[in-house]
Order: sequence, then structure tokens, then C-alpha cells
Amino acid sequence: MEHYWNHNTAFHEELVADAKQRGGRALDIGCGEGLLLQRLAPFVEHAVGIDPDAQIIPRARTRLASVSNVSLINGDFLEMPEPAQRELYSTIVCVATLHHMELRAALQQMGRFLAPGGRLLVVGLAANKSIADFVISGLHVVPIRIMDRLHGVVQDIGVRIADPKESLSEIRHVAREVLPGAKIRRRFYYRYLLSWDKPK
Repeated sequence: MEHYWNHNTAFHEELVADAKQRGGRALDIGCGEGLLLQRLAPFVEHAVGIDPDAQIIPRARTRLASVSNVSLINGDFLEMPEPAQRELYSTIVCVATLHHMELRAALQQMGRFLAPGGRLLVVGLAANKSIADFVISGLHVVPIRIMDRLHGVVQDIGVRIADPKESLSEIRHVAREVLPGAKIRRRFYYRYLLSWDKPK
């Protein structure tokens, strides 16, 4: 699949436009088969993708074979050694991946990899636990089904999936402890957007 649309790629244009403002180095955590990296590459100096799935990285290499400023790592982001100053990233993106990792440890690691003045952008999934969570999700069912049909949604692209464990309230609590000033907003497609600017 050269291009496709689903509830994750729906945010790609927004993420790329944000990264374009800073340029520099970009890191895609949970890069999957590389579509977001392909879209980021023209607007940054260098883009790095990491994914623990050894089955998906070859697909990303094929997609990105002609892109010279992209590197791929098959590994666990939480096990990456702390980078040198010159290896920090101006933009870190993480789409539908945070819930696969231990929340606090992952956010702490992201903060370490982000350059001063850089921005972290997480498009995530949260578990429905409160009445408000279930009501809001329920109200979105029909509009999302309509959008799925209009866009020709492709849900299964052959990547690992998992159910989220933490609610949006729990994610907010941890994020604000680990990343003071982090902003979290509910978004469409059963997603939220976490953004954090690292102080200069």
C-alpha cells in the first residue's frame, strides 16, 4: 500500500505541518511501515524511526528505499541509551504507540530525547473508564463510521495492536507530573493529542 487512510493517518498532515516549523531532527516512535516518516522526510534534516516489530521494519525499509535522510531502528524505545546533545530531536512524534509502553517510563524517555525548544506530539488511545468517557465515545460512533466510509478506511495494515490501559484522566495526571506544562486534548477518532514543548 503506497498510501492509505485510517484513524492514525488522519493526523499525519497536522503532525508534519508542526514538524515543518522546526525542521532539524525528527523521531517517530512506533514508526510501523514508515508512512509518517515518508511524509516527514521532505521537511526535516533527518528522520529516525524506531519500532520493536522485526516483521514491520523490512516493509518500512522498502517504502523508504529512495529516501536518503531517514534511518530505521528495530528495537525497544525504552532501551535506547540516552543520546548525546547533538543526537537530540527537534520533533518527536508517537502515533498510537504510547499505550504499548509503560506510560511514565515512556514519557520520561521522550523528554530525555527531545532537544531544548523541541516539541513532543503524541496521538494516543485511552481506555474508557468513567461515565463521561463512555458517553463521549458513544456520541462519536456514527460520525466516525460516516468518515470511515467517506475516506475508505483501511484498519488492518499488519501492525501490532493492543487495548489501552489508562484512561485520559490517568494519562493527564502522569503527563503533568513528568512533563510540566503538557497539554492533552480529546480528538476525533477515539484519540487524544498530547503536546509538550521542552523549555529552552
